[in-house]
Amino acid sequence: MQEICIVKAKSWLWVALLLMTEIRVWAQTPTTAEAMPPDTIAWNLKDSITMALATAPSYSMWFDSRNSFISADPVNVFGLRYGLSWGKISAYTGYYFTSYNQGLAGDSIQYKFNYLSSTYEYRLYKTHRFSLTGFAQLGGGIRTVNHLTNDNIANKQQFFMPIEFGAYGSVRFLRYLGVGGGLGTRIALFPGGRNFSGPIYYLGFTAFPWTFYEDVRRKAKKHGVNLP
Repeated sequence: MQEICIVKAKSWLWVALLLMTEIRVWAQTPTTAEAMPPDTIAWNLKDSITMALATAPSYSMWFDSRNSFISADPVNVFGLRYGLSWGKISAYTGYYFTSYNQGLAGDSIQYKFNYLSSTYEYRLYKTHRFSLTGFAQLGGGIRTVNHLTNDNIANKQQFFMPIEFGAYGSVRFLRYLGVGGGLGTRIALFPGGRNFSGPIYYLGFTAFPWTFYEDVRRKAKKHGVNLP
């Protein structure tokens, strides 16, 4: 994911942040005997989303991958997603897949997971150097079980529905480069998701191409060239 950093926190905390219908923040907490100061602004999640949707969205498409565990075995889940971003909130749809092999009673079994998923993100905090975003993801797909060494057992396909939630962020240590990561959990429903539930995490370097493009556009404008 773009602009991500590792966050050591329990996933239920991010669920609470995403599901809160209203958060109010005041510059100071008034007592029952005093009125709210006139220069204090009451804020809530609904207003934040409404204001974000009033702006023109930007389009984006990129590779999306994360690390996870399936039946205690480490796996990589790969994906490609496309969607819209309104700055404060974003919505994406993507295709994801992964597979792993498992030996059982002399039989080599291959599990394949292919699914479509929609992701919704809410930016919790952002400065030039730091960012933190919560996300929730809901999808549906097919798990294929292939018995590679036992022809007497028929291969089968089952439907499953993965639900993922967590948070990711980034720390920028150079103008165009930073380090990021995320932490979350995945719950897979229906028989096909029996061994797909587990933690998700990601950690690595992240780039800031939009900052680079803005710098190029600014320098081009000084030389009389207007970039879009």
